[in-house]
Amino acid sequence: MQKLSLPAKILLGAVGSLVLLVLGLNFYFAGSLPDLDRISNYQPPLVTRIYNPQGQLVGEFADEHRILVPFEQIPLQLRLSFLAAEDEYFYKHPGINPSRIISAMLANILAGGAVQGASTITQQVAKNFFLSPERTMTRKIREMFLAYRIEQAFTKDEILYLYLNHIYLGRGAYGVGSAAWRYYHKTLDQLTLAECAMLASLPKSPSTLAPHINPKAGKARRDAILRLMERNGFADSDAVEKAIAEPIKVAALPESDFNNAFANAIYSDLSSRFGEENVRRQGLTIVAPYDPEAQRASERAVRKGVLAIESRQLYRFPRFIDPAARESQLRTWATALKTQGMSQLAKGEPREDQIFPALVEEVLPDGGLRVNDGLHRWQLPRSRWYWVAAQNEAEKRHGRNWIAGDEVVLQGKGDGTVRLTQMPSVQGALYSVDLRKGTVLARVGGFDFKLKDFDHVDQGRRQPGSAFKPFLYATALELGHSPAEILMDTPLVFDIPGDATWRPDNYKDEFAGPVTLRDALEHSRNLASIRLLQDIGIGAYHDSLKRFPFNREFPPELGIALGTTEVTLSELTEAYIVLASGEKWKPVAVQQVQDRDGSTLHRSVAGNRCQLCHADPVLAINDAMKPSERVLDAQTSFLITNVMKGVIDRGTGAEASKLGRPAAGKTGTTNDQIDAWFMAYTPQILTGVWVGRDTPTSMGGAETGAQAALPIWLDAMSTMHRNLPVEQFVAPEGIEWVTIDRKSGRPAGPGTEKPIAEAFRVGTPISGAGDPYAAPGDGGGGNNKIEELGL
Repeated sequence: MQKLSLPAKILLGAVGSLVLLVLGLNFYFAGSLPDLDRISNYQPPLVTRIYNPQGQLVGEFADEHRILVPFEQIPLQLRLSFLAAEDEYFYKHPGINPSRIISAMLANILAGGAVQGASTITQQVAKNFFLSPERTMTRKIREMFLAYRIEQAFTKDEILYLYLNHIYLGRGAYGVGSAAWRYYHKTLDQLTLAECAMLASLPKSPSTLAPHINPKAGKARRDAILRLMERNGFADSDAVEKAIAEPIKVAALPESDFNNAFANAIYSDLSSRFGEENVRRQGLTIVAPYDPEAQRASERAVRKGVLAIESRQLYRFPRFIDPAARESQLRTWATALKTQGMSQLAKGEPREDQIFPALVEEVLPDGGLRVNDGLHRWQLPRSRWYWVAAQNEAEKRHGRNWIAGDEVVLQGKGDGTVRLTQMPSVQGALYSVDLRKGTVLARVGGFDFKLKDFDHVDQGRRQPGSAFKPFLYATALELGHSPAEILMDTPLVFDIPGDATWRPDNYKDEFAGPVTLRDALEHSRNLASIRLLQDIGIGAYHDSLKRFPFNREFPPELGIALGTTEVTLSELTEAYIVLASGEKWKPVAVQQVQDRDGSTLHRSVAGNRCQLCHADPVLAINDAMKPSERVLDAQTSFLITNVMKGVIDRGTGAEASKLGRPAAGKTGTTNDQIDAWFMAYTPQILTGVWVGRDTPTSMGGAETGAQAALPIWLDAMSTMHRNLPVEQFVAPEGIEWVTIDRKSGRPAGPGTEKPIAEAFRVGTPISGAGDPYAAPGDGGGGNNKIEELGL
């Protein structure tokens, strides 16, 4: 037997020692290595995506923005780009590349620091899924053993699939599917070779090599990867040269305004059904009736309307900026205009609903102001705004006029110029329903609402004022009263036991005497409404209100005739659905939910459209598929609609006639103009609007429902109806038309000055309806006899 030479013995001993070391380390770490179930059952956090029924992506919810892409759908050129950049021998090594480890060690020793990594793609999978990011020898050894185990349990394609879907690539993107979308607004199959190489350059340092952050360094790294692809035979030279010549381009992050009250309603609905964590991490696919144009128009209408109200408030003392802080403040404002999605502001073309701060640089001799917003200088004419009274010494020293150094607020005028405004002290909300589709059309929760803010649509409970009266009048019409009967609009005084005297009044303390029921609602006459409630009876009215979707009990008081009990905008709007259609149903905001595998978890169809529900008992018992419930007969619904149409044709809501199509509605104003409402609908769309302060205080004597809320409704509804045909309110069977005198309610004759075609339920007595003093049963007015009733 030939003896081994000394060098051979040394080599053999070194190999044996290395084997023993590896075996020892394997024994030592084997017990502490994690189970591979996490990647065997790979279920990473995925982005939940919201589409409208037209298939347009309108919004996303996510903790990690990841779009899971099956391996076979990841283009070969993208896979090869990552192999060239990260691990060119991936398909040849067992999870660890010894030659790369030695090369990296030598490079790092020569450089005196860490300049080259040695991790294979499999090691990166091990680290990203199971290990901490700490840089220690122990962690590195565990990573290598774990990589080897992964290689034994999974195929190379499976490992590469995990890597490409899990890795963070900057710009909030996890995985290549998300990165393609957030960098280029493309799907993977749409990427060019240059774009594939660019994405492959990012794992090394997403924060410094991202093309939108450092185009020069990003291009250099991209081109180096393209040369590596050419060297390894992953791409031919012509394709590489063409890719290198391709300029660096990055798409703007997909813009979405899906951070509003509509999004919040969808998010809340999904979270209550499936849990917030599932909504943000399980990659649900949602279909929602989101109309971006209607939503944006509604948000702008609310903002413009609130700012119009603010322009009629007293001017509050502005913040004064010290000279030493002004330059810094201007830079801060300039950065905000450039980076916060305010493209119109950055270009100096603000919309009418946009506001932004500015610094008074000079007060001109004529009282005008020269101001600076950080990017632009504006010159404002002299303002005649009345100021609030000074409340402290600082305000007294300032004086009730502007001075250089004041921070003011500017509002766009829509024509490239601006006006002076101030931060709103008033809030507004809007809720709109598509009456034909049964879906939510728009939802505005406040002046500047963001996801999870206080939503004034369904969280703010306020008195509705006269906007509540139609429920009383609908009840009266249902009980046999007619639009032509006479009510007395004269003063009433009530002595309330143990309390002060209640003396209800009308707006401006004006009383009209005998008026028709129609006139009483058209002109919102309080005393006539109280007398109508007396006639109906509080108990009967309470029973009637139980049919409407109000989530509360109403007190046994005559004040409910005037809307003194608090409700939310969502409750009031959905109750108006009953007035408009006679049916009670819940508008749908989430139509369908599918899980990450495409299985349907939930479907909703509004009750007024749920035809299958009546035939399928399984669907019928699902709350989301519950058929509508008729709670007002068709004749009553039409009669109250027809009377409310008069509110707009010639009553307190006359300004809404500018919509140019039939509409029915009601204004609402509470005492001291604390709350203002306008609720109205066409045959196609119902919209409710509320404005007021979060802390209930007067907005000023002129801020009625017609002045403060109606313009918002008109602005939003004009956009919503832009492409809709003009439709009429169609009378159902059981309605007849009679021409009457609008003032007296009597049948019209040859000398009638103001005739009107009035709708009546068939069989309703009309003759003599105008006599308020007739005794019951004589066809005159029956229960309209004047009685001064105390409580």
